[in-house]
Amino acid sequence: MVFLLKQDINLETVSDMELNFESWMTDLERFATWEEEWIKQNQALAEISDRNHNVIEQLLQSGETIQLELGAGSEQCREGWTTVDMFPGCDLQLDLREPLPFPDESISMIYSSHVLEHFAYPQPMKNLLSECYRVLKKNGIFSVCVPNARIYIEAYLNPEKFESEKYCLYQPAYNYNSPIDYINYIAYMAGHHCHMFDQKNLLAILQNIGYSKVELRDFDPTIDLEARKHESIYAEAKK
Repeated sequence: MVFLLKQDINLETVSDMELNFESWMTDLERFATWEEEWIKQNQALAEISDRNHNVIEQLLQSGETIQLELGAGSEQCREGWTTVDMFPGCDLQLDLREPLPFPDESISMIYSSHVLEHFAYPQPMKNLLSECYRVLKKNGIFSVCVPNARIYIEAYLNPEKFESEKYCLYQPAYNYNSPIDYINYIAYMAGHHCHMFDQKNLLAILQNIGYSKVELRDFDPTIDLEARKHESIYAEAKK
């Protein structure tokens, strides 16, 4: 019996067994690596969640005016503002596609600069704007700045008057072949943009959320970036 088994297990069979074992060990190592990364990611998410909870509790218990800047990136905002973004380094690391973790009517002012164009309309943009409306206090202000797409549409119609070196600064998005690429630039921004605004469109979207007073505003040097002044629309919505 033993002799027969030895005869059956030839060199080709042994080689296949070795290959199968190596493959199994490789799969096991991959799973161990995946499990390790999964544990690390969950630990990091738990730490972010705890930190967010602590910051929000401190804000609510302080009794002071709460002002949020949405999409602030990793840059530290001016004094008196709480920065919100997915990037490390801001005060609150939040996914703006999800509900804002604040009680109803708890925020005095919300500001966003060149953020809304990264959200598709109607969703998730309407969800974000509705959340802003929910957490704002009565008479609270949503102040917003977005790129003015009309500049680029007029550039398509009158290309000889357009200053591309002034308005098309993000090189990965600017690939010029003909004037339609001025519109491609602002519409897609190398895959980062999802919506284009002009003045009427921005005001209409804010009005449809339910704000009591929506109007265009001037550039405000205390909150707006000078570098974006030439290409932006500014508006304010009051709850």
